[in-house]
Amino acid sequence: MSFGDIVDIGKKYGIRHFELWPCNVPGSGFGYRDRDIAAIQKIRDEKSIRIDCVTLEAAFSRKAVETPEFYIGLLKGAIDAAKAVGARLVNHYCYFINMEEAPDFSRMDAFWKQPLAYAKEKGITLVLENEAHDATRRPELMRAIMEHYGDEAFLTNFDAANYFQAGAEAFPAGYEILKPYIGYIHLKNACLHREGAGQPKENRGAPMSGIFAPALVQYAPIPEGSVNIAGFLTAVEKDGLYKGTCTLEPHTQPECVESFYEKESAWLREKGYFTGL
Repeated sequence: MSFGDIVDIGKKYGIRHFELWPCNVPGSGFGYRDRDIAAIQKIRDEKSIRIDCVTLEAAFSRKAVETPEFYIGLLKGAIDAAKAVGARLVNHYCYFINMEEAPDFSRMDAFWKQPLAYAKEKGITLVLENEAHDATRRPELMRAIMEHYGDEAFLTNFDAANYFQAGAEAFPAGYEILKPYIGYIHLKNACLHREGAGQPKENRGAPMSGIFAPALVQYAPIPEGSVNIAGFLTAVEKDGLYKGTCTLEPHTQPECVESFYEKESAWLREKGYFTGL
């Protein structure tokens, strides 16, 4: 979808803060440097919304990580895009940089150390999202990465459903392990796909890792999944360590996203988590 269309859908449910991806920006190619970021600035201003995070998904492409130099250029471009639209965060991934379970810190440094220095110059924080099939798959592994960098400008994007997909306990264990390092939060939910259970095909995801492999993950609206999102958000609010936004991230087909947003925004309001500000 175009970013303008995404904003219009969000505003129907009281959403005024957004996350930006390259595919939602006019242009082509990897990343942001060949895309029209000025068009996004115009939408931001005309529709009176904020962009809190800019995401770079390039680590999911083998071509994008063939050399550290090429990937560094992409990540710096995302940092520049964040600065241009007023976002404080750049969400990025490990994936093909380090798919093995054990973190290879020398390889990570080759891809991330230079962009981290650049992000700090620009006043941007890099947030590394946990995924089920790379070196971030368990909270203990992510904490080791956070401790390796030991920098307030290099934090984690905590996605509880992604830890579930990895067969790891997101809450309370994952949260307790990572709460000093959480710089951003993605909210979604999931359960196990069960053949013949009539679960919507459009919400079906990739295979699990860990103890549930090779079953598929089945995404669901927040109040209908198996991950304790309510407990997680209650702890986040009580502890007061994280003050940022939480981004709704339904994994479904574009034509189905509103069914997620309608249920999730209503549930968040009912529980007192959704301010609409």
